[in-house]
Amino acid sequence: MIRHRRTVAAATVAAGLALFSSVATAHAETQDEKFTNAVTTMGIPLGASDDAPTVGKRICEMLTTGLTGNPNPVPVVRGVVNTLAGNGLSREQAVGLTRLSAAVYCPQYGRYLGR
Repeated sequence: MIRHRRTVAAATVAAGLALFSSVATAHAETQDEKFTNAVTTMGIPLGASDDAPTVGKRICEMLTTGLTGNPNPVPVVRGVVNTLAGNGLSREQAVGLTRLSAAVYCPQYGRYLGR
């Protein structure tokens, strides 16, 4: 059951990242537009007043704040995921959103987020 959830979560993140990295033919999408489209494709619900790029950038700010001077990234990443999960996302959605945010807005933290 857990393995299946991880596989589904990994596939969802991969699909979102593939969408993010695809080339737009009609016009060049901005980084924020690509992020928003990936969040929508992944089916991650955000509140009506939440702006997807702002949420993604806040996640990176949380990672930056937590990782500054902290040699152990595990509790920081866990804290970010738990914060997102505490705000109505499933754990899989929280992990996916954290990974997507890092891939788009703070790739230097991608190594801390696993596969």
